[in-house]
Amino acid sequence: FYLAAGQADRALSTLRSLVEGDAGYSAAWYVLGDFYLKTGDLNAAEALFLRQAQLNFVRLQAANDARNIEDIRNFTTPEMFAEIRLDIEERGGGTQQTDIVTLNAELLDASETQGQYVASVRFHGAIRENETEGAAPEAFDEVWHLTKPSDGSRGWVIAGIQQFN
Repeated sequence: FYLAAGQADRALSTLRSLVEGDAGYSAAWYVLGDFYLKTGDLNAAEALFLRQAQLNFVRLQAANDARNIEDIRNFTTPEMFAEIRLDIEERGGGTQQTDIVTLNAELLDASETQGQYVASVRFHGAIRENETEGAAPEAFDEVWHLTKPSDGSRGWVIAGIQQFN
């Protein structure tokens, strides 16, 4: 789904007016708008958003394992970055390897507040950390809170992680 130059604002306005009356679609629009413009389908837009969220989950695990704080800085808020950096420093020089066995993602909430879009994504599945021979994967369940300025000045970043087990 491509738009000719100059049509993006008109298309965006039209799409917003289509979903204004339905709170569920309206909240989803705020979060999934960029993806909706690419697909023209709200369900497909949600699937694309969740796919990107899963890629960022894998990216964070890999960057954390590699102690690549500069990469982590690129897709986290300053507060989240500080927490992750502290965790890496507390780990010391030890290496870490995370094997993601299964990864599921669900969009729990989507909203716009104080000039930014906020999305809460539940990740659950199984991982194996510091893989040892024959170690069973461990279940995990956490919610990531992602933010993006509503003016589109930057992309989605991780603002918080709540772990449930």
